[in-house]
Amino acid sequence: MRAAASWLLGLPVEQPTAYRRLRAIRERIWTRLAPLEASILTSPEPTPFGHWRPSDFRPLRPGTAWGHVFECGWIHLTGPAAADRRAEVLLGIRGESLVHDPTGTVVDATTTVYLQGDLPHPGGRFRTVRGVDTSHPIDLYADATHNGVLLWPVGRARFDGAHLAVRDDDAYALYFDVLTLTMLAGHTDDAALRGSLRAALDDAWRAFRADDLRAARASLAPALAGPATDPLEYTAVGHGHLDMAWLWPLRETHRKSARTYARQLASIERHPGFVYGTSQPQQLQWMRDQHPTLFARLEDAVAAGGVEAQGSFWIEPDTNLPSGESLIRQAIVGRRFWQRELGLTDAQLRLCWLPDTFGYSGALPQILRGTGMEWFQTIKLAWNEVNDFPHRTFRWAGIDGSEVLVHMPPEGDYNARAAADGLLKGLRQHPERDMGTALLVYGGGDGGGGPSEVHHEVLDREIGADGAGIAGLPRVRRGSASEFFSRLAEHDVPHRHDGELYLEKHQGTYTTQAATKRWNRTLERLLHDVEALAAALGPEVRERVRGELEPVWQEALLQQFHDILPGSSIARVHRESVAAFERLAGVVEARIASLIDDLPAADGVAALNLAPVARDEPIRVDGAWMRAVVPPYATAALVPEPEHPELVADASGLANGVLTVRFDDATGAIVSMVDADGVEHAGDGLNRLVLHRDPFQFPFDAWDISAKAAASPGRPLRVVERSWHVEGPRAVRRHVLEGPKVRIEQRVVLEAGSTLVRFETHVDWQQTHRMLRAEHRPTRYGDEALCEIQMGHIRRPTTERDSVERAQFEVVAHRWLAVEDEAGAGFAMLNDGKYGHRAKHGLLSLNLLRSPTFPDRTADRGEHAFTYAIRPYAPGALHEVIADGYRLQAPARVVRGRALAPLVRASSPGVVVETVAPAYDSDGTVVRVYESLGVATSTAIETSIPHRAAWRTDMLERRVDATGALAPHAEPADLSAVALRPFEIATFVLESP
Repeated sequence: MRAAASWLLGLPVEQPTAYRRLRAIRERIWTRLAPLEASILTSPEPTPFGHWRPSDFRPLRPGTAWGHVFECGWIHLTGPAAADRRAEVLLGIRGESLVHDPTGTVVDATTTVYLQGDLPHPGGRFRTVRGVDTSHPIDLYADATHNGVLLWPVGRARFDGAHLAVRDDDAYALYFDVLTLTMLAGHTDDAALRGSLRAALDDAWRAFRADDLRAARASLAPALAGPATDPLEYTAVGHGHLDMAWLWPLRETHRKSARTYARQLASIERHPGFVYGTSQPQQLQWMRDQHPTLFARLEDAVAAGGVEAQGSFWIEPDTNLPSGESLIRQAIVGRRFWQRELGLTDAQLRLCWLPDTFGYSGALPQILRGTGMEWFQTIKLAWNEVNDFPHRTFRWAGIDGSEVLVHMPPEGDYNARAAADGLLKGLRQHPERDMGTALLVYGGGDGGGGPSEVHHEVLDREIGADGAGIAGLPRVRRGSASEFFSRLAEHDVPHRHDGELYLEKHQGTYTTQAATKRWNRTLERLLHDVEALAAALGPEVRERVRGELEPVWQEALLQQFHDILPGSSIARVHRESVAAFERLAGVVEARIASLIDDLPAADGVAALNLAPVARDEPIRVDGAWMRAVVPPYATAALVPEPEHPELVADASGLANGVLTVRFDDATGAIVSMVDADGVEHAGDGLNRLVLHRDPFQFPFDAWDISAKAAASPGRPLRVVERSWHVEGPRAVRRHVLEGPKVRIEQRVVLEAGSTLVRFETHVDWQQTHRMLRAEHRPTRYGDEALCEIQMGHIRRPTTERDSVERAQFEVVAHRWLAVEDEAGAGFAMLNDGKYGHRAKHGLLSLNLLRSPTFPDRTADRGEHAFTYAIRPYAPGALHEVIADGYRLQAPARVVRGRALAPLVRASSPGVVVETVAPAYDSDGTVVRVYESLGVATSTAIETSIPHRAAWRTDMLERRVDATGALAPHAEPADLSAVALRPFEIATFVLESP
């Protein structure tokens, strides 16, 4: 219990005597001159500045609790001019505020939000409003709110008063002298140093008690004089990690962004050398649109180097769940904003900044390199629950071999308080400390804010007046993250990690908030389709649609933030996210319909296939079954579906001449699945729907699942109704299954000639702290599972031979996961919107739904509709599984009187044409392909899109040569023979004629 209190409260619990002394010094810092009058206007949602009448305000007395969590209030402060020119405004608000002058111009921001481990602030309940000319009468408006305590949405907003006051600079400086050395004395391993520091602190206390503040400071001066005694040097960069939404709604992040930038711009003016890093252009776009004066100041600060662009992504996304194209667009959209709005160059955008994302895809290094990023920063692997990640500085190679340089600040925190305890902690747990360098990312975060005066004053003392530092600590210097990585890249970095950076925690985020995840998958597909249609219709259409889609892409990328798409936010965030996805999908569907009308005229009814794989499947039109045989990115006329006497649906099961499937009547599980060669594929049952306990995980309930719960046998649901029938080319068995607070209606579908068994599923889910899983135990199995990730797949162990393998009890996969026996024959599990999988000890399990209670007590309760599938496959036929994955989630469309000639196709079955879209930087067309099987290959890329030349480019559409190096004067690409390494992503721009 004491350890938990220490983590939350820091110094007050760790060193109570020192805390009492600091409080005594704090009482000497401020002398009150005069109170300010206050009045307030409250509203449940934000009110724009000036949208009020003076009579709307009511008097506000100090000590008044005025609002609940997320309630908004404009507090009007007035008072006389101060005779003392040193006077400052002190504002006491439990919560956060953005302070404006009477014209609406932002002056400053304040916050008393306490973050875990924060050091005590010299203002207590009050904060200085900087930038106020107190020689004139005071007239200020504070846009205030209370977003919770310790970031949790509890408590009430309170006004503690406001007044003019004068600061005693000696007392203020003494406060931070004592705080800095107290932290060092409390955390150094050097007993002699600890003793001398405590003696000096005692001397200073006696001098303070004797009312001699200068003598008190003098007694501490030798300890602050340095030099630093450890050869490691930290580069300290300020940061204010701000979740786009989490325990507050998106609308509050607009306001938090303004408060954070206002505070940091004021700090840049007061602390020479201070660099503040900001990583999410979406927040800057909000400032441009909502606070243009503040944005102009940010422009100046970026140009002067006081504000650093940390990363090129639009926001800090999850990287497990978005598609590969979404991650590429995160970089394109973010980078274009930095360059267009703030004039940054490619050389200034080499860093990817994802400190808090829940694990990192093995496809990410290639995407980073392809979008101009070669450095990567995170701390998240420090959160591993089972194994300590062995490195803090290393080279990370993705599934295709592309490498980026990684540094994880060794303290393991993106909200470091910049005090001695953190510096020494980082020193102790930095395995590459002999490289002599590390990054320190300091400042209040998660809810934004950034470095406060506490961070700055403590850091000033650790740096030292002459940069010599303090004895007992490493040297510290202010700088930018880019400068740090530039220097780090000059070192010989011996360590290399291959594959994904799997986080041994937060595996529940692959499943929580199923509707958010499925809508994201749906919108990704719709954006793919509308861009392909635009590419088919010529330069003018491409240019128009590109402009129309820009705001759609921006909002879609915003919804992929690492606390929205993973499902770890409050209920309001997810309600608004689903509503946004539905609205965006409607916008894109309308544009698709319009573009289909613009396709060339043709006779009859056709199937439009915008998937990158060919189709040969039945489709129902006006009640009649037709057959669609369609190339990728094309239309084909529908023909009548023949009769299928081979189809069987009866009490014993289903058959289609390719597979014969038998069921357990009690559970609906498949107990036998035999192919035409007589091979049995059902081992100990397929598609057993099982309810598992999913106990509350403190404090990360929506994030985490228990390894024990995932591995438990669970409780199979029971069939209460069953029926069967043949409908045209499909044999169907219908099951209704029930369990405690869950009802499932499932259609098991076997199409003529197909090896795919589909499970069309509707669930009424009212459970709490349970998981619903579809579990399969096939006869074909191996020591590795092949899991689709972005534009490729990764192999993960199905064994638990060591702690690393045991820690991967739940893994993420996109459209499919497969296992193979020693002969290469396999069994695959596919889905149209799920991500959480378990593949261990003969089991393949798809996590369908969860029901955590924090931070959203209603997570996933309600009705859900989705489809998943299983199929066996022959050796060498993994490409068929990949194609089925695309077909399952991207059904063909029926069009009348319109035709589309095949747009693009690759000759190699292992090469997927993932993207056909309008180019960003020309009126041409982008064609993006990837090698999907993990083998080097050569392919021809055939296209009907008129073009003058094809240029091989990086993902930013910059021309490259055959090695991938930037080459503005490279020769046009030969699309008849494109060489690809395993899992390589290749981008081509077709230049319009």
